[in-house]
Amino acid sequence: MKNGILLAGGALALLAPASGAFAAPLDLALHKTFVSSDPNGSGWNQGLTDGSWETDAGKTFAAGGSETFPKTATVDLEAPALLGYVAIGAPSFGSTKTVELSLSTDDAQFTKVGSYVFSQKKAEYHLFSFAPETARYVRLTYVDRYSESVDYPAVYVFTTEVAVYAPGDAPPVPHIGPEASDEPAPKLNRDGQVDPSFLEAHESFLKRGKEGPIGVLFIGDSITHRWLNSRDIWDKYYGQYDPADFGVEGDRTEHVLWRFENGELDGVHPKVVVLMIGTNNMSEPADEIIRGDTKIVSEIHRRLPETKVLLLGVFPRGAKADDPVRAKIKGINAELAKLDDGGKTRFLDIGDKFLDANGGITKEMMADALHPEHIGYQIWADAMQPLFDEMMKP
Repeated sequence: MKNGILLAGGALALLAPASGAFAAPLDLALHKTFVSSDPNGSGWNQGLTDGSWETDAGKTFAAGGSETFPKTATVDLEAPALLGYVAIGAPSFGSTKTVELSLSTDDAQFTKVGSYVFSQKKAEYHLFSFAPETARYVRLTYVDRYSESVDYPAVYVFTTEVAVYAPGDAPPVPHIGPEASDEPAPKLNRDGQVDPSFLEAHESFLKRGKEGPIGVLFIGDSITHRWLNSRDIWDKYYGQYDPADFGVEGDRTEHVLWRFENGELDGVHPKVVVLMIGTNNMSEPADEIIRGDTKIVSEIHRRLPETKVLLLGVFPRGAKADDPVRAKIKGINAELAKLDDGGKTRFLDIGDKFLDANGGITKEMMADALHPEHIGYQIWADAMQPLFDEMMKP
């Protein structure tokens, strides 16, 4: 058994993970609405009450970029309830420092029931415990911040989740954040179970490896997977090489390593592997993402010693040129470029080709400022072709 998966006779069965699952009593804040005093306009103005303690964009809340503190986030439980605990968490990135907890029945008069100072550069959880009190509104007040920026400008404060409980036994401590980026791990859903769609994709790749030769193998996440939506370009540029697409929606570096560990590279002998992975790890510190990509390249060479790796830089994301994640991606790609040895590993950063004259990403290029549209895949193929042709030579 590996990482909560039972491998028996080639079949994969879902098992509950041995640890890390958050089996809590009823969370009164789950899926409840909340209001931020400084809304975030870069995709982080959600995730506060989604039941996930993961640290990805969309699953973690961040206040906006105002330099004015304090800031607040107020959860509406929809009806008064007797409360005894409130759990909150902060990720390893950002500048979250002092957070005060207050309760109210009318969203006007709030009573402070606790305060906690989070560490910086450390994923952390805190459980506020207080005398039973009836309240409908739960407010987090971000009193101040750390002056040092960690992956994002120091004005940004983050919270992985807020969970609210009635009096009684204390809820268990959740696992905050993802698995290590350079350690194999399967993709889990919000219930702590292995994601069925992840296993389905993995099984299909094992099958493809047995069906016939693979001359070029694309490995990555949803951006790689969605080559399937641009089959005309795929067939024109790569059809002659018996290509295979091993991209999985939402995959992180640790998921790719798990797929390798569980047979996806067994029995295949591509001349070139085209690899791009890491955008779904963007909630982690940059050095974690670099370690994950480096480990993947190393594993490909270890398992496929005759195969060359064309490592692509992480594509830009975020519609505006000043989106904080842009600078982080540039730093990551600068480090990944050092893996280029001029032979078995080559690095190529084509990110600028997706940007307009002002450094922005248009809706026509990436409607969600993350996934290329059809024109983006044409740009990808054209930009990569010279190096790809060179690497495919005998």
